[in-house]
Amino acid sequence: MGKELEKIEEYKELTKNQNWEGICQVNNVSFSSFGTKKELNVLSDFLEDDEVVLALTSGIMSKTSTTNNFDFGTNTWLIVLTNERFLFLDCAMLTKSVDSQSVRLENVQAVSTSQGWVLGKIQIDLGARVIVMDNCPKATLPILSELANKCLRIKKQKQISNNTNGEESELLKEQVRNQLKIIELLEKINAKLN
Repeated sequence: MGKELEKIEEYKELTKNQNWEGICQVNNVSFSSFGTKKELNVLSDFLEDDEVVLALTSGIMSKTSTTNNFDFGTNTWLIVLTNERFLFLDCAMLTKSVDSQSVRLENVQAVSTSQGWVLGKIQIDLGARVIVMDNCPKATLPILSELANKCLRIKKQKQISNNTNGEESELLKEQVRNQLKIIELLEKINAKLN
């Protein structure tokens, strides 16, 4: 992920060893499995090969169309940021089933957090909808947001660099030249009017 995430090798090793507490320590936040013990136990089952956990927290989300029928009202979810996506896990209270939602980072437009006195909220903007997790431990939100935004920036830079090879690069350069000419013409017109 480039030099933006200098600790990526450490995160890889901790993910491989399923050391979720160690990931929290690297991020200088307290580890708490309160309300997410079951989710933490199954987290590795939901990770893809070579996927690296960068940060995790818990939060409460209201029942959605993908929520277990046996769950009522709001549920505590495990929120995991990896190098590829946001992963949300919620284990059913009465059964062994697990609800999961996954959002690829390339589909995320913005990540924002807000903090209250003790707890906070994270909002993940997907353009068409916003995922809101409330009652998150306050201390985990700044690092989660910072790492998510770094990952988004790195993915965007890679996408731009992959798209600007060969002819596409020349096309972009031509567009920039045309935009500069338009700006120059507008400045001349503006000067004549003044």
